[in-house]
Amino acid sequence: MKRTRKAMLLAAAVAAALALAQSPAHDALRKEIEELQKKPAVFSLPPYLPPEKDFAEVCEEAGRKNKKILVSIGREACGRCQRFYEMVKRGVVKIDTNAFEFVRLDIDEYTQREYFFAAFEPPDPQLPFVGVTDATRTHSSACLTGSRSAAEYQKLMEKKKQ
Repeated sequence: MKRTRKAMLLAAAVAAALALAQSPAHDALRKEIEELQKKPAVFSLPPYLPPEKDFAEVCEEAGRKNKKILVSIGREACGRCQRFYEMVKRGVVKIDTNAFEFVRLDIDEYTQREYFFAAFEPPDPQLPFVGVTDATRTHSSACLTGSRSAAEYQKLMEKKKQ
């Protein structure tokens, strides 16, 4: 049952991304990203987790540093995902690197998708999915989905920081 829900969420995410790519909302999103890109970068985004690296290892490493893990899963072709990444790069969404390890997962990579869905249950299919978990992945936050405000992302991190 859980596997079917994951497959349905993935299929819906792909359909939503395709629909958005051909809509006026996509044009607005593209303009917002262009505006964000005019600001200087203040945060260096990590690359997507390499396929040969295990998410469990990343979580254990964060645990040794006494940090939580801020996880995002998206894709390069997703405008909302790129908007979130630009918000992070430009400091609109501020990640406290003393409290969080930021991990980017690629939804098109099967193992990374499995890592994410093992820890989170997104409430809807809109990418990106963003959540916070601990090193053992037993205390995961509710997952934010879709195009959210910087304040909503900050609230998610503040709530899980304590």
